[in-house]
Amino acid sequence: MSTEIARRSTWERTLTWILGRMTLPLVRTKLFAVATMLNHRPSLRHHLRDELPDGEQVVFDATIQWLTWDRSRGVHAVFRDGKMRVGAGPVDGADVTFRCKRLEDLRGLFAAGADTLDMIISNDVAIEGNMSVLAKFGHMAATVQQGGRKLPLHERWEHSAWPDRWEDMPAYPVGESCDEHPAGEVTRLDDPHLAGFSLDDLPRIKRLLWAYRTVITEWCTERAVGLTEFVRAQGEGGRGDGDATVLRQARAVHHLLSHKAPIIHDDDLLAGTTTSKRIGVPLYPELGATWGWSELLTTQGRERNPYRITDEEIDVLDRQVLPLWLHDNVRQWTYDHGDDASLLDLDARFALYFMWKTQAISHTLVDTPSVLARGLLDIREEASRREGEAGDDEARELFQAMQVALDGVLDYSARLAAHARELADGLTGDGDRSRRDELLEMARICERVPAHPAETLHEAIQVIWILMVALHQESFNAALVVGRLDVWLEPYFQRHMEGADDPDEKSQRIQRVLELCSALVLKLTDHLPFVESAGNRIFSGSSGNQVITLGGVTDDGGSAVCDMTWIWLKVTEILRVRDPNVNARFAPGVNSDAYLRRLCEVNLLTGATPSLHNDDAVIPAMVEQGFALEHARDWTATGCVEPTSCGRHLGHTNSMMFNMVAALEMALNDGVHPLVGEQVGPSTGDPRGFGSYEAFVGALKEQLGWLIDRSARANNMLGRTHQRIRPTPLMSALFEGPMESGRDVVRGGARYNSSGTALVGLTDVVDSLAAVRTLVYDGEVEMDTLLAALAADFQGHEELHARVLRRAPKFGQDAELPLEIARDLMDFVYDRYQAHEHYRGGRYVPGYWSMSYHVAFGDLSGALPSGRRRGESFTPGLTPSQLSGAPLTEQIRTVASLDAHRMPNNIAFNVKVVPGADDEHREVVDRMAAYVGAYFEMGGMQIQFNVVGSDTLKAAMETPDEYRDLLVRISGYNVYFVDLTPEAQLEVIGRMEHAL
Repeated sequence: MSTEIARRSTWERTLTWILGRMTLPLVRTKLFAVATMLNHRPSLRHHLRDELPDGEQVVFDATIQWLTWDRSRGVHAVFRDGKMRVGAGPVDGADVTFRCKRLEDLRGLFAAGADTLDMIISNDVAIEGNMSVLAKFGHMAATVQQGGRKLPLHERWEHSAWPDRWEDMPAYPVGESCDEHPAGEVTRLDDPHLAGFSLDDLPRIKRLLWAYRTVITEWCTERAVGLTEFVRAQGEGGRGDGDATVLRQARAVHHLLSHKAPIIHDDDLLAGTTTSKRIGVPLYPELGATWGWSELLTTQGRERNPYRITDEEIDVLDRQVLPLWLHDNVRQWTYDHGDDASLLDLDARFALYFMWKTQAISHTLVDTPSVLARGLLDIREEASRREGEAGDDEARELFQAMQVALDGVLDYSARLAAHARELADGLTGDGDRSRRDELLEMARICERVPAHPAETLHEAIQVIWILMVALHQESFNAALVVGRLDVWLEPYFQRHMEGADDPDEKSQRIQRVLELCSALVLKLTDHLPFVESAGNRIFSGSSGNQVITLGGVTDDGGSAVCDMTWIWLKVTEILRVRDPNVNARFAPGVNSDAYLRRLCEVNLLTGATPSLHNDDAVIPAMVEQGFALEHARDWTATGCVEPTSCGRHLGHTNSMMFNMVAALEMALNDGVHPLVGEQVGPSTGDPRGFGSYEAFVGALKEQLGWLIDRSARANNMLGRTHQRIRPTPLMSALFEGPMESGRDVVRGGARYNSSGTALVGLTDVVDSLAAVRTLVYDGEVEMDTLLAALAADFQGHEELHARVLRRAPKFGQDAELPLEIARDLMDFVYDRYQAHEHYRGGRYVPGYWSMSYHVAFGDLSGALPSGRRRGESFTPGLTPSQLSGAPLTEQIRTVASLDAHRMPNNIAFNVKVVPGADDEHREVVDRMAAYVGAYFEMGGMQIQFNVVGSDTLKAAMETPDEYRDLLVRISGYNVYFVDLTPEAQLEVIGRMEHAL
């Protein structure tokens, strides 16, 4: 038998050697085939040299090389003078360098259907250089392989799972009537729960919801084409002929808005659209849209979250738009002009940290109340006055730019009004009279606002929508937030209800309010951020996260809960859409218990929303960061859960996603990250030689501090690029601070400045350290044995694995050691981030939530001392691991005992609860409210529920068409469960269930 094994081993080594010798010649042969097609087939020559409609010549000029990990061998392709040439070996000065860990990975790069970005995320390959050049070549290779044909729509989406007619779409169940009338929080609503209303009472909204749920998302080229046309007209290089950057940006925004199609769909109550499609993906080529170049032919065929695209749109993007931005995008500009390109190479490894400024600098909101109260003409007049008074060129140019950008918004609104009148004029039949009147009213509103102050609720809501549309022309929608709509719209609601004393009249007016608010919510769903196929693995079904925040306290500390709070909760209940992301503030002792129970009831009915926040924890944490008390009280969540003072705070609260477990793995491997496969951090020594637990923790902190320092430097470097080439004059005009400071918000002009981090995997690190302390340094297990078990993913070490799970205390249990570790690490992270000088003059603020990165980072990490196996998801947010087995009461006490001042960017505490089959509705609501109330009284900062059992989730995996509207909350954001990757679905299923 041993002879046979020896023979097999020899054969396998021989085969590996043969394949290794053949790999590079095979890759060269494949590249030669691509080059032959591109160089000689007339229909493909434009990929190398093209002529634009205006006669401009566009030549692809780049060098790409594919090397072995040690850079000793490889192949390269040179694109020069309209030709592609292939050669052997490494070359100097390549635009993009691939390094492959294994030769078979090099072969895989050129396999049909290969997802290069996915291989990069998995760290099978490492990339250095221009990601856009990579995407451009990816599209050329896909064109050759697929004969230029795009993939058909995936069969899963060929037939809608929704009814063929909107009339057949069932309304969701609604809650029970409220049996109390909270004093001071309700003035006009006889039943704050509005239990008498359902979706069936709002037929127009039902039609709009049906349209939203049955339309396939489409690429939209409108913005990308408009911006490219504008930049080409500016002169060589696209950066203008001497104009100040901020003024050039303002003219670009004006161009986009003044050329934007004024669209009003059938049944629309609000004019305007984010894109030219019913549901579109706007493209930002100056940011990250070039990454999608390689997927022009494929995104429509993917199983999850497909985007339709026409052949004409592919041609326009490939030949006219994206070539201009090959080098002229934020990431590459930073790579070329920043002080340390290696920081972006680390970012491109995806396993350490992910920098959002390559895509956006949003996660904020403008001062909407000022626009509602003043109108844009008054704001424009102030900018004009300040221009004349400005004492320096920077301020003068900013004020001039503000006026140009605001003129673009006003032009767009005026054209919406004209289009509404045009549509009304086309309706002449008696049956069209009602719609004609609506269109004429729409025209009147758009002629009046946002130029002038809003007077009616309809006008105010139209202002909010036009501002969102306009801001999305300037900035990528990564959580451009809607804000405190209940507080801001309450005065307009009260005016709307004046004189409605008759019950029928009152009911009709309330129904109209529900209709208008629902129309705004569905407008906010009319677009999605662009996500590459590999991005689904990271972001997994996330939308724009345009947050609405409800409740809490007013500037003077009184209750902010009002009639409109209850209205928005009703809208959330009847629509159950993933976006906007609804967050609710609760102030113990100020807000009523009836309000808290209603929040829990809506969570129960929707299964996932709203997320709940404790004002008594969030506000003091903000005050410690330097916010005035009244400004801290005026906070809204941004993105997932992060607090931002409304319209005066540029927080970019998700500037980065940070993998804490990476530092642990580096400490266990002397600075080498196992997946990355090379020395990343400092050499902290072989852990077998650490003489104490304190020495081990010291090594972890050295690695953690090293990564924190680099992530802050990378964010600063990218931020300075935005200051240099992407100021935001429109946002600055609508912000508190720039008018007074004369500086754009990206240059620190906002009243408050910060950058927020999202730290992922704290629970996993805490549980691992507790295991190391308990088992290794208390003498039960040798470090060498533990390291061997981790390397083997505990296979062959089952007894040790069982001891880790059984003996080591875990975060979430009533145990002091994990809490001590958590507090110590949070103190270290807080102090390290706060010590960094911030590029806008603010501070770095840490938070503990994870979007869906706990799945992606977990997929990229090995086995941990906590007992977690290789590739398994980390715990989401700041939630105890399911390995802890801790009951909900213990978890609540643990999370609530952490110091909110050390996590000012908030947390996501995820709780999955399952009511019993025989539980009464009201009893379930009361128990949920009791848990939340107790958690908040103990100082807990945030909590969010998934009210769904694993059996239902498993059924949804098996028959997704039957569960298209099943909503779940990941770590701060909502998503339709069936849109998640299988890995993310299994993570949600695997979360600990708590019976109510």
